Amino acid sequence: MSSSSNTYRITIVGAGIIGLTTACTLLKEYATNENLQLTIISEKFTPETTGDISAGYWEPYGLKTIDERILRWAGYTYNIFLSEFFSIKASCGGIMKVTSYRLYGFNGQNKDNNINNTEKPKFSELVRHFRLLDQHELETFDHLKPTSGFVMSSIVVEVSKYLPQLLRFLSQDNRVKFIKKKIHSLIELKDKADVIINCTGLASRYLVGDQTVRPARGQVIRVYAPWIKSAYSFDTDEGFGYVVPQSDRVVLGGTFQLNDWNTKVDENDTRKILRMCAKALPALEQIHSGRVDVGLRPYRDDGVRLEHEKTIDGINVVHCYGHSGAGVTVSWGCAKDVVDIVKTLLPPNSKRQDNLPEHEQLWRLVPNFKYIILRAKI
Repeated sequence: MSSSSNTYRITIVGAGIIGLTTACTLLKEYATNENLQLTIISEKFTPETTGDISAGYWEPYGLKTIDERILRWAGYTYNIFLSEFFSIKASCGGIMKVTSYRLYGFNGQNKDNNINNTEKPKFSELVRHFRLLDQHELETFDHLKPTSGFVMSSIVVEVSKYLPQLLRFLSQDNRVKFIKKKIHSLIELKDKADVIINCTGLASRYLVGDQTVRPARGQVIRVYAPWIKSAYSFDTDEGFGYVVPQSDRVVLGGTFQLNDWNTKVDENDTRKILRMCAKALPALEQIHSGRVDVGLRPYRDDGVRLEHEKTIDGINVVHCYGHSGAGVTVSWGCAKDVVDIVKTLLPPNSKRQDNLPEHEQLWRLVPNFKYIILRAKI
């Protein structure tokens, strides 16, 4: 396949959470292949990616269907993040383990009549410390008057800290090259790569002509509320809201507006988010401002596309896009499946035996001063 029998040329298009976790997984699986040439091309790098705007909260969210694939990817990713929280990566990578409450219904009524105190979400078996809330616990939130709910241990990944750490790790390998550029067509890469991995998210609508990919606009507010240590998601009379703590701020959300391409702040949405979150946590009524961010999630009508395609131009492409609001949640799991496909196209050498924990095999912390060199390369 390669122009040289001794060289594997792999190009990843997209440098968000999906693209960079895929790159790290590739380096793990091709650890002993000195002939690997890995190129990461993206119009935007952190802190300009959609993931940098997100709350980074682990939970399958914004997907039409949560099927076996989603659960497998999410479970694998949860275990990676959890092990990273209990490692030296937690602080630099912005990884937090949090108690998370999900409350259904508002004012004693539930829009979804199928939800009751005995139901568990499909992902309940993947997480630690999951349990349904009993009536006494629900009464704690009597100002909302929810009809049911659950609590679990989840993970929050501060993407604006996590992605730079992945980039630092990748930049240490002389087989990796970064190019900041917009790709308009995969034809541009035909003679430059043996395998192309498409991790372009919403841009796949134009790059590969997938009209089933459309934006799900998300607006969030980052506020200073240090007393909030747990995550909350809840129903109100104005819609669904959430409160997610990060290292030095708390993310209040949010919106999920399909087919809305507006990337500017909507003041009406800002006021609505503040109102909803204050209904769940009344102390937030004193918060009147914060940093407002807007991002466009890559929603796909048919769910995540993760598959190999041999184009009519003879290009081997592995697609991985359409993650909607679950990009962080399924990132490492999707990366693993993508690389498994790549390995069938470009078989690696025998994998080196490594006694390190799985998360340390995927990527490792490197000194911060190296990042200066990386930014110069990009």
